[in-house]
Amino acid sequence: MRTLLLLLVPTIAIATEGSIGIWAGSAPAAPRLFNDGLWRGASAAVEATLKLPTTSVLFEVPLSITLGAEYVRPTATSTELLDDYRGWILRGSLVWYASGGTAPYLRLGGGASFGERYARTVEWDTASPLQWQRRPSFAVFWGIGVRGMVAQHVEWAVEAECLAGDQVGLLLPLRLGLFYRWGDR
Repeated sequence: MRTLLLLLVPTIAIATEGSIGIWAGSAPAAPRLFNDGLWRGASAAVEATLKLPTTSVLFEVPLSITLGAEYVRPTATSTELLDDYRGWILRGSLVWYASGGTAPYLRLGGGASFGERYARTVEWDTASPLQWQRRPSFAVFWGIGVRGMVAQHVEWAVEAECLAGDQVGLLLPLRLGLFYRWGDR
């Protein structure tokens, strides 16, 4: 069974339209808008995308499924702030494109964070000391963006995303992506 899956999954990936790419992102630290200015950081991610076949002519909206891994860290400074997050987030999402060319898209997804949060040792005690603590949790996210072509097989993307979970919350990080695409358009 495993051998069949190991052969079948790459065959489907080659036969359909897909892409693999990299993301870079940052969350601005605006005191009134972005988590009271307590979170700021940068991220880097790798993502693989497969376009799902259109099943109905009534709903011919291009839809893709994506899997990725993202590393998030606080901005490089000597100051550590309450609720800073550093670590990995494994992500899966569905992406709806407005059309096949340069067009806006909507992303909805979920994942798991496996990082550390700079938090109080006793959560509700404001006198307890702050330290990095391992805090795995589930995360959900949505994003809106625009995707376009650079060359025949190279695409770019710009996205604003809201990511939330029990131990990580990033309001509207700005993300830039570059992708290599294969398959029919």
